[in-house]
Amino acid sequence: MNKILSGLLLAGLLGASAQADLLRLDMGAGMWNQDPDGDLQYKDAPSFSADDVGYSDEDKFYAWVNLKHPIPILPNIRLEYTPMEFSGTSNTSFTYNGETFTIGASSTLTLDQYDAVLYYNVLDNTGWTTIDLGVDVKYIDTEFKASQSGIAVNESEDLVLPMAYGRLRFEVPGTGLGLEGDIKYTKYKSSEAYDYRLKVDYSIDVSLVDLGLEAGYRFQRINIDSEDFSSLDTTGDIDISGFYAGVMVRF
Repeated sequence: MNKILSGLLLAGLLGASAQADLLRLDMGAGMWNQDPDGDLQYKDAPSFSADDVGYSDEDKFYAWVNLKHPIPILPNIRLEYTPMEFSGTSNTSFTYNGETFTIGASSTLTLDQYDAVLYYNVLDNTGWTTIDLGVDVKYIDTEFKASQSGIAVNESEDLVLPMAYGRLRFEVPGTGLGLEGDIKYTKYKSSEAYDYRLKVDYSIDVSLVDLGLEAGYRFQRINIDSEDFSSLDTTGDIDISGFYAGVMVRF
């Protein structure tokens, strides 16, 4: 009996040691070239496009942090911050919040995003392949401002989108290279939103940490039908896409 208990205790200690090796913290930051496209609409007023108000691509900072732990029943967590802001001068007239603006009106659209992803490892670098599945809660802090000749409007609203999350990663053996893609998706009645990334990264071991670079392409669509979200004054169908690049560190 003592031999059995000793064997079980040793197995448990070895298992705990192996699990402890899975405790990992990754973080990264970089710049994303965000190119907007699509339409906005205030309640029942006619919609207007990103081109109508003179929006073009903007380079914006992004940051993320990923915590992976050895407790099987609890999900791992990934947090992301993606600020967005587009400004321009209109090249046609548009109506917003009861005010009509003509050519030359200044406006700014803000779509700052905060993501909290809870996920589980389905495969954890098995055969150099990782698969994660989970859920994402995307919080979008929106604001639209426009002004012209003493007329001004300013509308702020919040949007929370629960989304399914999936990630696939393949590490090229012996190279430090990784190929990765992830997607977030949700659909509610006529409304739909998705956010996907494809990237390549390269990392090297430096003392107690891994340092790396990442580069890829990100595309997201936020299509909110006013009939599905009657509490929102501003709705629309907006695409934001472009290439991004940044640095990573893993502890």
